[in-house]
Amino acid sequence: MNLNIRVSGPAWMWINSSAEILWSIFAFLWYDVLSDLEYESRIKWWVNWYDINISDKKAVISKYVDVFLAFSAESIIKSKDYLKSWSVVFLNKKYLDSLSEDLKNELIQKDIKFFDLEINEKYDNTYLLALACKYLWVWFDVLDEKIKEIFFKKSEVVYLANKKIIENIFNNIQVETSNITLEKIWNPKQYSYWNKQVTYWAIEWELEFYSAYPMTPASSILTEVVNSKKVNFLQAEDEIASINAALWASYTTSRAMVWTSGWGFALMTEALSFAIQAELPITVALSMRAWPSTWTPTYFEQWDLNYALNPTFWDFEHIVLYPSSVVECYEFWALALSLADKFQTVVILLLDKQLSELFNSFENNPKVFIDRGELIENPPLDYKRYENTSSWISPRVKVWTISWDFISTSYEHDEFWATSEDAENKIKMTQKRWRKLNDFYKNIPHKGYEVINPEAKKMFISMSANCYNLKAFVENNPEYGLIIIKILKPINEEILETIKNLDEIIFVESNFSGQLESYITKEFGLKYQNNLKISNFRKYDWFPFYYEEIDEKFSK
Repeated sequence: MNLNIRVSGPAWMWINSSAEILWSIFAFLWYDVLSDLEYESRIKWWVNWYDINISDKKAVISKYVDVFLAFSAESIIKSKDYLKSWSVVFLNKKYLDSLSEDLKNELIQKDIKFFDLEINEKYDNTYLLALACKYLWVWFDVLDEKIKEIFFKKSEVVYLANKKIIENIFNNIQVETSNITLEKIWNPKQYSYWNKQVTYWAIEWELEFYSAYPMTPASSILTEVVNSKKVNFLQAEDEIASINAALWASYTTSRAMVWTSGWGFALMTEALSFAIQAELPITVALSMRAWPSTWTPTYFEQWDLNYALNPTFWDFEHIVLYPSSVVECYEFWALALSLADKFQTVVILLLDKQLSELFNSFENNPKVFIDRGELIENPPLDYKRYENTSSWISPRVKVWTISWDFISTSYEHDEFWATSEDAENKIKMTQKRWRKLNDFYKNIPHKGYEVINPEAKKMFISMSANCYNLKAFVENNPEYGLIIIKILKPINEEILETIKNLDEIIFVESNFSGQLESYITKEFGLKYQNNLKISNFRKYDWFPFYYEEIDEKFSK
C-alpha cells in the first residue's frame, strides 16, 4: 500500500504543522513515511505544498496525489494536474465556490471527489485534518494525541479549541470512509526532518563549535543548534567570518563545523585553502539548491557537485561525503567529524534542499565511527606540529599543554611550523599533505558506495535522495540494479570492478551537465570499457525525481 497525501496553501495557513501532525500519526502507526516539501520563494503568500507518502513497505516520492488537503483556491489550481482520477479533496467550501466553472468541470470529468465543509473560523487546518483522518479510519485518540503535541506548546486554550473541533467532526459530521484501513502494525517509528536530526546527531558526536550565516536551505541548522543549548555557536556577519571562526576553534582541537549553500560556500574557499595548508580539521556542510546565481533558493538541484570536488584555487586533496538516507546521515555526521580529525583535513558533507528538508520515519541507528585523531598529552620539548610521520599525519596537542605552542601559517613551513622557502622542504611538505589520504579506505570502516541487486546487468548510478525512488524501482524491476555513491572523494576504485561486469550504466542526477557522470566516467576511464553502454536520466526543473517518472522511462 502506497498512499500520497498533499497539504497545500500559503504558509500562514499552518501547512507545516498540519503536515507534521499527519506524518507523526503514520509514523506512530509504524508506516514508512517520506515527505517532499515544495515552496516558492515568496514563502508566506505563494502556494506551498507538503507531500506525505505512506507505505506499509517502502515509501517513495510520488508525483500524484491520493488525498488532498487544500487550504486555498490557488492550491487547487496549482495541483490540478497532480490529482488522480479518483483523488479525494478536502477543502473549505468557500474555496470550492471560488473556482471557475471551467476548472470545476475539468475536475468533475476526472471524477475527483470533494469533501467541502463550511468553515467560518481560522482553524481550516484542524477541520480538514479531522475530515481526512476520519476518511482514512485514523482513531480519534491518535489524532487528539498528535494535536496536543503540536498545539499545547502554544497554550492549553489553543489545544482545547482544536480538540473541540475534531470531537465535533468525529461525532457529528458524516464522511464516507476510504476502502483503505490503517492500523497500528508494530511499534512507533521515529520521524524527523534531516536538518534537525543531523544537528542533534552532530552534537551527539562531540561537536563543540558551530558557526554560520543563515542561508536557505541550511538556515534551520543554526536554529536547531541554538535551541539545543549544547554547543558554542556564532551567527557571524558573513560566511568568511563563519569559517575563520570555525578554523580558530579547530586550532584549539575543538570539533568545529560550518554549514552553508552555494554562494556562501564561494566566500569560504580561500579559508579552505588555508585549512589544507595548516592541516586544520574542518567539516563544511554544503546544502545544494537550484542555480544559476542566487535565485530560486527554495528549490532542489545538484549543481554544486563539481564545486565540492574542486573548491579552491590550487592542488587540493580533501574528502567529500554525500549521504543518501536519514539513517545514513546519522552515520555520516560521525564519519565526517571523525575523518576531519583523523586526517586533519577538509571534509565537505554534501546535502541538498531535498535532503535538508525531507521528513522520513526510521527505526534503528547504525554503529558509528568516532575518531578524534592522534593527540599526545606530553609532547617533547622539540615537538614538531608538522612532523613527517610514516602515516603522513602529524600528532596534535591540545592548547595550553606544556610545549604545545606552534603557529598555523598559510605560508609553506617546516616540520616545526617555521616559514621556509627551501625547495627540498617544499617537496617534502607537499607530498605529506597529499599522501595522508593514500590508504584512505584501509583506514576507515566504510567502502564509500553500496550496490543494490548486484546480479543485475543494468545499473543506475546515483546519489542522495534520488536513491529512495531508485531503490523502490529496482525492488519492483529486478533486471535493474543500483550503485549508490556515498563518498565521492577519494572515490573507491573497487567500484570499477562492479562496473566492468555490466552491460549498461545509467547515471541519474539533478543537473543539466551531468556532473556525476563526467566525474565517474573520467576517474575510471569508462569510455574505454568495451561493450559498456553509458546513458543518463537528468532532471533540472527544480523538483525531485518522482517514482512515476522513473517507472515510465525504464519499465518495459
